[in-house]
Amino acid sequence: MNKALIENVKRLIVEAGNIAIKRKDIGLKIELKNDRSPVTNADKEISNLIYRKLKALTPDIPIICEEQPITDIDTSRFWLVDPIDGTRSYIRRENSYTVNIGLIESNFPTYGFIYQPELEKLCYVDDTGTFKIEQHGNIVEAASHMVTDDYVATVSSHYLNLATRYFLKTHSITDIIRMPSSAKLCLVAEGLADIYPRFGRTMEWDVAAGHALIRAAGGDIVDTQGKTLNYGKLNFENPTFFAFSRNWQAGHAWLNNILDPKS
Repeated sequence: MNKALIENVKRLIVEAGNIAIKRKDIGLKIELKNDRSPVTNADKEISNLIYRKLKALTPDIPIICEEQPITDIDTSRFWLVDPIDGTRSYIRRENSYTVNIGLIESNFPTYGFIYQPELEKLCYVDDTGTFKIEQHGNIVEAASHMVTDDYVATVSSHYLNLATRYFLKTHSITDIIRMPSSAKLCLVAEGLADIYPRFGRTMEWDVAAGHALIRAAGGDIVDTQGKTLNYGKLNFENPTFFAFSRNWQAGHAWLNNILDPKS
Protein backbone atom coordinates (compact mmCIF):
# COMPACT_ATOMS: atom_id res chain seq x y z
CA MET A 1 0.00 0.00 0.00
CA ASN A 2 1.47 3.34 -0.95
CA LYS A 3 2.01 6.17 1.51
CA ALA A 4 -0.72 8.40 0.04
CA LEU A 5 -3.37 5.71 0.47
CA ILE A 6 -2.24 5.02 4.03
CA GLU A 7 -2.55 8.71 4.88
CA ASN A 8 -6.05 8.78 3.38
CA VAL A 9 -7.14 5.75 5.40
CA LYS A 10 -5.68 7.31 8.55
CA ARG A 11 -7.73 10.47 7.97
CA LEU A 12 -10.82 8.38 7.26
CA ILE A 13 -10.58 6.33 10.45
CA VAL A 14 -10.10 9.46 12.57
CA GLU A 15 -13.13 11.02 10.86
CA ALA A 16 -15.09 7.87 11.74
CA GLY A 17 -13.94 8.14 15.35
CA ASN A 18 -15.10 11.73 15.54
CA ILE A 19 -18.55 10.61 14.42
CA ALA A 20 -18.59 8.05 17.24
CA ILE A 21 -17.89 10.76 19.80
CA LYS A 22 -20.40 13.17 18.29
CA ARG A 23 -23.23 10.63 18.09
CA LYS A 24 -22.61 9.51 21.67
CA ASP A 25 -22.87 13.10 22.88
CA ILE A 26 -26.01 13.84 20.86
CA GLY A 27 -27.75 10.62 21.80
CA LEU A 28 -27.71 7.03 20.60
CA LYS A 29 -30.43 4.95 19.03
CA ILE A 30 -29.89 1.30 19.99
CA GLU A 31 -31.30 -1.78 18.25
CA LEU A 32 -30.70 -5.52 18.64
CA LYS A 33 -29.43 -7.57 15.71
CA ASN A 34 -30.51 -11.13 15.00
CA ASP A 35 -27.79 -12.50 17.29
CA ARG A 36 -29.07 -10.22 20.10
CA SER A 37 -25.97 -8.03 20.00
CA PRO A 38 -26.55 -4.27 20.04
CA VAL A 39 -26.04 -1.92 17.13
CA THR A 40 -26.37 1.86 17.24
CA ASN A 41 -27.02 4.63 14.77
CA ALA A 42 -23.31 5.47 15.13
CA ASP A 43 -22.29 1.97 13.97
CA LYS A 44 -24.45 2.37 10.89
CA GLU A 45 -23.33 5.92 10.07
CA ILE A 46 -19.66 5.02 10.44
CA SER A 47 -20.14 1.88 8.38
CA ASN A 48 -21.69 3.88 5.54
CA LEU A 49 -18.93 6.51 5.71
CA ILE A 50 -16.06 4.03 5.62
CA TYR A 51 -17.69 1.91 2.92
CA ARG A 52 -18.33 4.92 0.69
CA LYS A 53 -14.89 6.50 1.10
CA LEU A 54 -12.93 3.25 0.83
CA LYS A 55 -14.83 2.48 -2.36
CA ALA A 56 -13.83 5.88 -3.74
CA LEU A 57 -10.18 5.39 -2.71
CA THR A 58 -9.89 1.80 -3.93
CA PRO A 59 -12.72 1.04 -6.37
CA ASP A 60 -11.20 -2.31 -7.37
CA ILE A 61 -10.96 -3.72 -3.83
CA PRO A 62 -14.12 -5.33 -2.37
CA ILE A 63 -15.21 -4.34 1.15
CA ILE A 64 -16.63 -6.58 3.86
CA CYS A 65 -18.13 -4.54 6.68
CA GLU A 66 -19.91 -5.88 9.75
CA GLU A 67 -22.91 -3.61 9.29
CA GLN A 68 -23.22 -4.04 5.52
CA PRO A 69 -24.82 -6.98 3.67
CA ILE A 70 -22.18 -9.57 2.81
CA THR A 71 -22.03 -10.58 -0.85
CA ASP A 72 -19.88 -13.12 -2.66
CA ILE A 73 -16.48 -11.60 -3.34
CA ASP A 74 -13.04 -12.55 -4.57
CA THR A 75 -11.36 -13.14 -1.21
CA SER A 76 -7.81 -12.85 -2.55
CA ARG A 77 -7.80 -9.12 -1.74
CA PHE A 78 -10.42 -7.23 0.25
CA TRP A 79 -11.02 -4.80 3.09
CA LEU A 80 -12.45 -5.93 6.43
CA VAL A 81 -14.15 -3.21 8.47
CA ASP A 82 -15.64 -3.09 11.95
CA PRO A 83 -17.15 0.39 12.37
CA ILE A 84 -17.34 0.12 16.17
CA ASP A 85 -15.74 -2.82 17.91
CA GLY A 86 -16.91 -2.95 21.50
CA THR A 87 -20.39 -1.54 20.92
CA ARG A 88 -21.52 -2.53 24.42
CA SER A 89 -18.61 -0.57 25.89
CA TYR A 90 -19.42 2.33 23.59
CA ILE A 91 -23.03 2.37 24.82
CA ARG A 92 -21.76 2.35 28.42
CA ARG A 93 -19.57 5.36 27.58
CA GLU A 94 -16.31 3.53 28.24
CA ASN A 95 -13.19 4.60 26.35
CA SER A 96 -12.01 1.22 25.03
CA TYR A 97 -14.15 0.91 21.88
CA THR A 98 -12.34 1.03 18.55
CA VAL A 99 -12.78 1.57 14.82
CA ASN A 100 -11.07 -1.10 12.69
CA ILE A 101 -9.96 -1.25 9.07
CA GLY A 102 -7.83 -4.13 7.76
CA LEU A 103 -6.61 -5.10 4.30
CA ILE A 104 -6.44 -8.79 3.37
CA GLU A 105 -4.16 -9.96 0.56
CA SER A 106 -3.80 -13.63 -0.42
CA ASN A 107 -5.88 -14.57 2.65
CA PHE A 108 -3.61 -12.85 5.17
CA PRO A 109 -3.72 -9.36 6.76
CA THR A 110 -1.11 -6.98 5.40
CA TYR A 111 -2.25 -3.55 6.64
CA GLY A 112 -4.28 -2.62 9.67
CA PHE A 113 -5.65 0.52 11.29
CA ILE A 114 -7.20 0.61 14.78
CA TYR A 115 -8.36 3.91 16.25
CA GLN A 116 -9.46 4.55 19.83
CA PRO A 117 -11.44 7.80 19.52
CA GLU A 118 -11.60 8.68 23.22
CA LEU A 119 -7.80 8.43 23.52
CA GLU A 120 -7.09 9.88 20.06
CA LYS A 121 -4.82 6.86 19.63
CA LEU A 122 -4.16 5.31 16.23
CA CYS A 123 -2.22 2.08 15.69
CA TYR A 124 -1.40 1.23 12.08
CA VAL A 125 1.01 -0.37 9.63
CA ASP A 126 2.92 2.17 7.55
CA ASP A 127 4.08 1.94 3.94
CA THR A 128 7.29 0.15 4.99
CA GLY A 129 5.34 -2.54 6.86
CA THR A 130 6.30 -1.09 10.25
CA PHE A 131 3.98 -0.99 13.26
CA LYS A 132 3.35 2.62 14.30
CA ILE A 133 1.41 4.41 17.03
CA GLU A 134 0.15 7.98 16.89
CA GLN A 135 -1.56 9.74 19.76
CA HIS A 136 -2.98 13.25 19.46
CA GLY A 137 -1.40 13.29 16.01
CA ASN A 138 2.15 12.57 17.21
CA ILE A 139 4.25 9.43 16.78
CA VAL A 140 4.83 7.69 20.11
CA GLU A 141 7.00 4.73 21.06
CA ALA A 142 5.42 1.42 22.04
CA ALA A 143 5.68 1.06 25.82
CA SER A 144 6.25 -2.70 26.09
CA HIS A 145 6.71 -4.30 29.51
CA MET A 146 9.97 -5.85 30.68
CA VAL A 147 10.68 -9.29 29.25
CA THR A 148 10.63 -11.88 32.04
CA ASP A 149 9.88 -15.56 32.45
CA ASP A 150 6.23 -14.73 33.13
CA TYR A 151 3.32 -13.81 30.91
CA VAL A 152 1.05 -10.81 30.82
CA ALA A 153 -2.25 -11.94 29.33
CA THR A 154 -5.12 -9.89 28.01
CA VAL A 155 -8.66 -11.26 27.87
CA SER A 156 -12.15 -9.96 27.26
CA SER A 157 -13.72 -8.02 30.10
CA HIS A 158 -17.11 -9.54 29.23
CA TYR A 159 -16.17 -13.06 28.11
CA LEU A 160 -14.20 -15.34 30.43
CA ASN A 161 -15.27 -18.95 29.84
CA LEU A 162 -13.90 -22.13 31.45
CA ALA A 163 -11.36 -22.75 28.68
CA THR A 164 -9.92 -19.27 29.12
CA ARG A 165 -9.77 -19.67 32.89
CA TYR A 166 -7.97 -23.00 32.49
CA PHE A 167 -5.46 -21.48 30.08
CA LEU A 168 -4.68 -18.64 32.48
CA LYS A 169 -4.33 -21.06 35.37
CA THR A 170 -2.00 -23.48 33.60
CA HIS A 171 0.51 -20.94 32.28
CA SER A 172 2.90 -18.52 33.96
CA ILE A 173 0.45 -15.62 33.92
CA THR A 174 1.40 -12.98 36.46
CA ASP A 175 -0.87 -10.18 35.26
CA ILE A 176 -4.22 -10.19 33.48
CA ILE A 177 -5.56 -7.19 31.61
CA ARG A 178 -9.30 -7.44 31.01
CA MET A 179 -10.49 -5.25 28.17
CA PRO A 180 -13.21 -5.27 25.51
CA SER A 181 -12.71 -4.70 21.78
CA SER A 182 -9.68 -4.96 19.53
CA ALA A 183 -7.78 -2.72 21.96
CA LYS A 184 -6.54 -6.09 23.32
CA LEU A 185 -4.80 -6.75 20.01
CA CYS A 186 -3.14 -3.34 20.19
CA LEU A 187 -1.76 -4.29 23.62
CA VAL A 188 -0.23 -7.43 22.11
CA ALA A 189 1.25 -5.48 19.18
CA GLU A 190 2.74 -2.94 21.57
CA GLY A 191 4.18 -5.65 23.81
CA LEU A 192 2.16 -4.55 26.82
CA ALA A 193 0.55 -8.00 26.75
CA ASP A 194 2.24 -11.22 25.66
CA ILE A 195 -0.74 -13.42 24.93
CA TYR A 196 -4.44 -13.10 24.12
CA PRO A 197 -6.12 -16.52 24.12
CA ARG A 198 -9.55 -16.53 22.53
CA PHE A 199 -11.74 -19.57 23.10
CA GLY A 200 -15.01 -18.73 21.44
CA ARG A 201 -16.65 -17.14 18.45
CA THR A 202 -15.22 -14.07 16.76
CA MET A 203 -15.61 -12.74 13.26
CA GLU A 204 -12.86 -11.84 10.84
CA TRP A 205 -13.60 -8.12 11.01
CA ASP A 206 -13.05 -8.27 14.78
CA VAL A 207 -9.47 -9.44 14.32
CA ALA A 208 -8.04 -8.56 10.88
CA ALA A 209 -6.73 -5.07 11.59
CA GLY A 210 -5.18 -6.11 14.89
CA HIS A 211 -3.63 -9.19 13.30
CA ALA A 212 -1.88 -6.99 10.74
CA LEU A 213 -0.53 -4.82 13.57
CA ILE A 214 0.74 -7.83 15.52
CA ARG A 215 2.45 -9.33 12.48
CA ALA A 216 4.11 -6.00 11.70
CA ALA A 217 5.35 -5.88 15.30
CA GLY A 218 6.86 -9.36 15.13
CA GLY A 219 4.12 -11.51 16.66
CA ASP A 220 1.28 -13.49 15.14
CA ILE A 221 -2.17 -15.00 15.64
CA VAL A 222 -2.39 -18.78 15.27
CA ASP A 223 -5.08 -21.43 15.56
CA THR A 224 -4.90 -24.52 17.78
CA GLN A 225 -2.73 -26.26 15.17
CA GLY A 226 -0.18 -23.44 15.25
CA LYS A 227 -1.16 -22.17 11.80
CA THR A 228 -1.42 -18.45 11.14
CA LEU A 229 -5.04 -17.35 11.11
CA ASN A 230 -6.26 -16.74 7.56
CA TYR A 231 -9.17 -14.78 6.12
CA GLY A 232 -11.94 -15.20 3.62
CA LYS A 233 -13.20 -18.29 5.45
CA LEU A 234 -16.72 -19.65 5.13
CA ASN A 235 -19.12 -17.29 6.96
CA PHE A 236 -16.09 -15.17 7.97
CA GLU A 237 -15.92 -16.91 11.37
CA ASN A 238 -12.67 -17.44 13.27
CA PRO A 239 -11.69 -20.57 15.19
CA THR A 240 -10.14 -20.54 18.65
CA PHE A 241 -6.90 -18.56 18.40
CA PHE A 242 -3.85 -17.33 20.30
CA ALA A 243 -2.47 -13.85 19.62
CA PHE A 244 1.07 -13.40 20.88
CA SER A 245 3.65 -10.62 20.94
CA ARG A 246 7.17 -10.44 19.55
CA ASN A 247 8.56 -10.94 23.08
CA TRP A 248 7.23 -14.48 23.09
CA GLN A 249 7.87 -15.41 19.48
CA ALA A 250 10.32 -18.15 20.47
CA GLY A 251 9.50 -20.78 17.87
CA HIS A 252 7.83 -24.16 18.13
CA ALA A 253 8.98 -24.96 21.67
CA TRP A 254 7.11 -21.94 22.99
CA LEU A 255 4.11 -22.62 20.76
CA ASN A 256 3.88 -26.24 21.85
CA ASN A 257 3.96 -25.11 25.47
CA ILE A 258 1.06 -22.77 24.83
CA LEU A 259 -1.03 -25.35 23.01
CA ASP A 260 -0.14 -28.35 25.18
CA PRO A 261 0.61 -27.03 28.67
CA LYS A 262 2.46 -29.28 31.10
CA SER A 263 0.78 -28.78 34.44
